[in-house]
Amino acid sequence: MTVQPFMLAIPLLTAVMVWFLQGRVRRWLPVVATGINLCLFILGGFVGISGAGPWLAMDRLSAVITGITVFVGFTAALYSVGYVRQTSLETQDPQPSHQVRTYFTLLLIFYDSLLAVVLLKSVFLTWGAIELTALASVLLVDWKGTKTTHEAAWKYLIIMEFGGLLALLGLLLLVGLQPHATVATTWSGLLRAAKDIPAAVQRLAFVLILAGFGTKAGLVPFHAWLPDAHSQAPSPISAMLSGIKLNCGMYGILRTQQILQNGGNGPFADHTLATLGFLTVGISTLMTLYQKDFKRLFAYSSSENLGVVAIAFSLGPVGILAGTLQMINHSLIKSMLFYHSGELQHAWGSTKMEGLSGVARALPFTGQTLVLGMLAIAGAPPFGLFISEFMVVFALVKSGSALLAALLLVFLALLFANFLRYSIAIGYGEISTRFHRTIAPTPAATAALPTALHLAGTLALGMLLPILWSVVRLLPK
Repeated sequence: MTVQPFMLAIPLLTAVMVWFLQGRVRRWLPVVATGINLCLFILGGFVGISGAGPWLAMDRLSAVITGITVFVGFTAALYSVGYVRQTSLETQDPQPSHQVRTYFTLLLIFYDSLLAVVLLKSVFLTWGAIELTALASVLLVDWKGTKTTHEAAWKYLIIMEFGGLLALLGLLLLVGLQPHATVATTWSGLLRAAKDIPAAVQRLAFVLILAGFGTKAGLVPFHAWLPDAHSQAPSPISAMLSGIKLNCGMYGILRTQQILQNGGNGPFADHTLATLGFLTVGISTLMTLYQKDFKRLFAYSSSENLGVVAIAFSLGPVGILAGTLQMINHSLIKSMLFYHSGELQHAWGSTKMEGLSGVARALPFTGQTLVLGMLAIAGAPPFGLFISEFMVVFALVKSGSALLAALLLVFLALLFANFLRYSIAIGYGEISTRFHRTIAPTPAATAALPTALHLAGTLALGMLLPILWSVVRLLPK
């Protein structure tokens, strides 16, 4: 039994239903569709999900990102139910029916295209799916229709399409310059044909693809769209951009890295990826020092985490495991923080951090879990990100790069101190007088449940993985 075709068909059919139906059911249908997909993915883990005909496939890498996508997609759809309603109440001008319809229809199309990126076998269909994620999400970034969102959406679209063209050129080089009459156009086919592709072609293609898909992944210096789009998009969409879309950009890079490794150019791919990773971690960490907007702060942190992922996947088996855990933990924590940004924006009336304090007293659940989330994304124990970042440092030392490990530790320590400072300033102290809106001490279930699930997930990864690893090592070989 294969579940991938159903996982792609269900959101698409639901998007059609959302477009034509009216009333409250329109807001809850995406929750049902993404919930079914989450169940199908879990079911697929038991019955086998390796193959699904000539168009779809799933291996370990795509399974990890698919799992992230279905989980974050479900919580984003659930959070959106209350978010859209609260936005309507705040403006005292309920969102027009067509605007609500557009939001949830585009959310499902965005979600479906994110799934397609990692489920499709063809390199060009994967590229097309990544481009579709940009086209669907750019309209969501501009959902509120203000001058600021217009500017962010246009900047996002132009940079995304430029990156897409670079990636397409790289893929055309890999596919078009194969020496055989039968040209491989799937990721697995290119992997088998890698040794026959000229080394110079492989390297040039990787540089183009790294720049193109690096734009999608928010790697420096291709990240200019990221803080603007993340800060202006509705909070559930920011969670999907950070928690899913960045991983999909990294997916294209990692697939190409595998091709170069099979073709004898692994060291070139690894060193280039690691260099870009360190550049991303360094610049993004420094940028978090001077942020005055909490959504832009979280956006730069997303770039930093993807930089760590890039470094990790250049370090062999231990690094690959660390990078995989880093992707999972980052998606769990950052999505939760963007959900919290929605709660803060509703209560504070702005995304500016100036004067913001006492959130843990004004909004007990939101404030306390926000502080925990900011510590978690900074890499504090016992959260899962501490384990994955520790493994990246360990992999660097094991590879003989102790100085690079020390440099990474400096950046991580700086980021930790920075987020600790922000979390204390925002979470504690006197309640800001600007909390002028009507504040519910406990958020609605559609806001509380997603954040609780994400926090529990990263805590489980941080606390249970070391225990499981210890038990496995004690078992007889």
